[in-house]
Amino acid sequence: METPGQGYPLKVALIYGANPSGHYAAAKAVAEFLPPSIIEPVFVDLSEVYPNFGPFVAKTYLQLLSKTPAVWDYVYDNDFVALAASALRESLVPLSSNKLADLLLKRNISAVVSTQALTSVMITKNSGLARLPLFSVLTDFCAHSYWPPKGVSAYFAPEKAAADTLKEKGAPPERIFITGIPVRKEFTGPQPSKAEARKALGLSPKLFTVLITGGSRGLGNLFSAAQAIKPLLGRIQAAVLCGSNRALCRQAEKELDAKKFLRFVDFTESPALYYAAADLVVGKPGGVTLAETMALAKPFIIYSPLPGQEERNSSFLRRHKLAETAASPDRLPPLIRKHLAAPQSLALASRALAAHAHPHAARDIAAKIIQVLTGNGAE
Repeated sequence: METPGQGYPLKVALIYGANPSGHYAAAKAVAEFLPPSIIEPVFVDLSEVYPNFGPFVAKTYLQLLSKTPAVWDYVYDNDFVALAASALRESLVPLSSNKLADLLLKRNISAVVSTQALTSVMITKNSGLARLPLFSVLTDFCAHSYWPPKGVSAYFAPEKAAADTLKEKGAPPERIFITGIPVRKEFTGPQPSKAEARKALGLSPKLFTVLITGGSRGLGNLFSAAQAIKPLLGRIQAAVLCGSNRALCRQAEKELDAKKFLRFVDFTESPALYYAAADLVVGKPGGVTLAETMALAKPFIIYSPLPGQEERNSSFLRRHKLAETAASPDRLPPLIRKHLAAPQSLALASRALAAHAHPHAARDIAAKIIQVLTGNGAE
């Protein structure tokens, strides 16, 4: 809500864990629909506010995944662990969040949009920040134990089961809105045809096209996936989105001799054209990746999901019969051959994904934020 003497545009902080990441992509998507005459978006990278903390968490996370993934899966959404963590955050978070509080207050921030749980916890537990309207945007198809149940002006959930979990944790039902996961404007509105997108990317306009993606960090054993589909190249072509994983691109250049039909793509700010060009998407089921795939109704094969949220995203897909799973690289070629032999299976998968898509989630989230901050709706 606007405070006395404060004029427009209101400064609203969009806080995410790091860039690149799905959290950042979601924050950017919401910002694209905030009218500058009313709201001035202020992007805050938590890893820059806490430069030592961010790399430590990322390094520990990746090591845990590679060495003992079962431990992470246990820790991620275990009620006992969450209870212990809540005791710690009651004492540690208010103190550790003071640096963030100083930054936001100095920048005259009027409200916060958080696309990950840690920021939401920090805001609600800091006495200097608790007065700020807080909008929490879930970027996975589940609501894990670390989202704060109180102190949030509005929660934006991807689907009903996630909203129900928030309610079970104590979040007020009237503050929970099922909007879907926000995607950027490039994934909404009219799209080029497959042939047009392929031509723009320098791909064969008529060849069956597979897009393999490892999310913003290029994770998920993508090199092995590319090796596995080499026997199909010529009948198909493939593009591999490597995200920030430049080492993967260098490895592919040295070891894979299939440049005519196989392309490894370094980090791109505009991936929508690659999705538009694809007949089939293969990859890690990160929440934003799935939302982008659904927005363009592209059939999806689950491949190399990370423990924790991506395993739960996979469960969501399987529960609604929205995707098949390639449990290992050698399972990819049979699935691709099946779709080559029966194109109608792709059409069915496309329609199922479209039925679950929320391509205008970012617009709807932005509209609710404006409504609350301008006083045109109940908080």
